Amino acid sequence: MFAEVDLDYNYEYEKNGPYTKFSDWIPYKLHKWEPRNLEDYYQLVGLRQHFGENDLRRDIYFLKLSLQKKFRHPKNALCEIHSEEEYYKYRNLLFMHLNIRIMRSYMRLASLYDKRHLYFYNLDFAPDLKDSFHIAEGFYKEAIPYWEKAREHADKANEIPYDLDLGTVETERFQIVTGKLDYGYIINNHLEKLNKKQLMVQAELDRRERED
Repeated sequence: MFAEVDLDYNYEYEKNGPYTKFSDWIPYKLHKWEPRNLEDYYQLVGLRQHFGENDLRRDIYFLKLSLQKKFRHPKNALCEIHSEEEYYKYRNLLFMHLNIRIMRSYMRLASLYDKRHLYFYNLDFAPDLKDSFHIAEGFYKEAIPYWEKAREHADKANEIPYDLDLGTVETERFQIVTGKLDYGYIINNHLEKLNKKQLMVQAELDRRERED
């Protein structure tokens, strides 16, 4: 038979010399991290390689929430800040980047309901496609205001003539202000292609109605 062990979680335990209560170095409850600032919510966001609608909606929720929060104190920013000018640029760069992330998430949501190619045999499911394309159109249109906001903040950040140590965010800013990155064109292109597919689906539904 094994001896019964009496566990006392407040006993004194000798570790490296001094006596320390067990509960002092193995805490009863770990502290939970609670997001407070814009940067905290931004750092919650991250898509896996394979993502679904719930992942995208979660990211949109936290990204939108982050836009309503205050920034961290400059000394705790995501990069080194040395002046008020740099802090002005930093805030606009993050606003730009967050709006781009929201816009891209809406576009990814739209892609879940859109079809890159519409073949003749897909029209067997015309009623479902009509509903699906309508949802995709809504998500594409939801993305547009966030692109416009991103472009607005990119222009403001561009007023400061030196780069911050934010890597790809500065690259995004440069590509936007130089016109190399134009999501307005990309979204409108998706909407134009979607409209053609919607017309094909509606033509099929009209044909069926005439035949009934």
